[in-house]
Amino acid sequence: MSAVPPVDSSTDDLIDGSFELHVEDDRMSATLFVEPPQGGQAVTEAQVRAALAGRGIVAGILDEALRQAVERQDGLSTCIAAGQEPIAGKPAVFTSLIESPRLQQADESEDAEQDDGTYARIDYRDMGSLILVKPGAPLMRRTPAVQGTPGFDISGKVLEPAKIEDPPFALPLPGAKPSEEDPDLLVAEIAGAPKVMPRGVSVASLVEIEAVNLDSGNIDFDGTLRVKGDILAGMRVRVTGDVIVSGTIEAAEVHAGGNITVNGGIIGMTETISTDGQEQSRAARLVSGGMVKARFILHAEVDAASTVAAEREIRQSLVDSGESVVVGPPGGQNGIIVGGRIRAMTSVQSGVIGSAAGVQTDIQVGLDPHVHAQRNALQQKRQDLTDQQAKLEKVVMFLHANPQKDVGGIGERARKTYKQTFTDLEALKAEEAELIKALQPKADAYVAVRKVIHSGVRVRVGHKAREFREDYPGGKVRIGQDGEIALS
Repeated sequence: MSAVPPVDSSTDDLIDGSFELHVEDDRMSATLFVEPPQGGQAVTEAQVRAALAGRGIVAGILDEALRQAVERQDGLSTCIAAGQEPIAGKPAVFTSLIESPRLQQADESEDAEQDDGTYARIDYRDMGSLILVKPGAPLMRRTPAVQGTPGFDISGKVLEPAKIEDPPFALPLPGAKPSEEDPDLLVAEIAGAPKVMPRGVSVASLVEIEAVNLDSGNIDFDGTLRVKGDILAGMRVRVTGDVIVSGTIEAAEVHAGGNITVNGGIIGMTETISTDGQEQSRAARLVSGGMVKARFILHAEVDAASTVAAEREIRQSLVDSGESVVVGPPGGQNGIIVGGRIRAMTSVQSGVIGSAAGVQTDIQVGLDPHVHAQRNALQQKRQDLTDQQAKLEKVVMFLHANPQKDVGGIGERARKTYKQTFTDLEALKAEEAELIKALQPKADAYVAVRKVIHSGVRVRVGHKAREFREDYPGGKVRIGQDGEIALS
């Protein structure tokens, strides 16, 4: 706050005009208060400008507002100088030009408001559609980042905006490259199935065969596989893209980096086989980095990063899903889960769960089924590193006591490796800490049964469990307000 004393007057009874200049602490604005004279001399614009200069205010002066405030001299506040905040820039945007298939599912919160017994609907026509591109097809558009515009304060200081990163496509991208005519347009180099990533799209080559059997042999390649017939029992398939099967998958092993779509069903075997004196299951085994969709799933072990969907039933199977398990057509009461164990992060939905015969059926939701396996793997890795560390420590101590045995730099290499184990163990601690966070239950996880839940069904929601000892009509199983499992 600054005040200018009244201008000298030749008459003691006359009072000159005065003004005050208020400057904000961040020096982004200045406000003027002008008091009118009482018979004396009025404040002039020159006096105000001199005061501005004395306070170091040289930018953002609002000339018209200043003149009007001096002319009015009404004692009211008037902003006569204003700085300009820097304008933030825009980050680079990577826009996919591929229409990806999506699983359209009603919002769970909306579903909770329904009173007619209906639940979130799944439209199978939106699931598992294979998208192929030809060479030269546009895949992704990169819109370069726009840097922000500097601002200034009323002292004339330039205010720089935050710097905006402008990353390029995440090259190299298999099967794709920037267009020669437009470097911000990514196009396909080969025909195949595209996979969208945050800063690019890769294109996996597509292999199409009649069947996976003894004639074809086991399959292992980078790309997408389309099978016109069946994948027979005992065969192994491992691809980085999608697996699309027109027929059925028998008691085979199928690993896909993308989705697994089976137009028929997945049919494992109930009997076991003896290998090296040990009994081994002949269930079908599927691991998917995306979604698994089939007409039915029998005697199978299914592990999917995304949704597992069966149009009719899942029987005596072990199913792990990073999202949801959905059985039955959208909105209908058909679809059944009987026996085995089903685990999903978000929800399990089916017309019927269990059977009138009371077959034990385990359903678990609310916890990521993959986290436990990851944690076990980390714990095993920790044990291996600890064992290695102990062995190296013995080597280092032995060589220290027997320097004549330290030949060819063995001691130095052992010491470096020994030190590295400490670094690796610290990294493992950080990974385990992140996994512990992921072990927290999902609060809104639920099991939706559209028709009936039979006795013999055991449901676990998060860390809470309940066993149904009699049949119940359809409903939704979730954690209630009292923190216990409730069937609504």
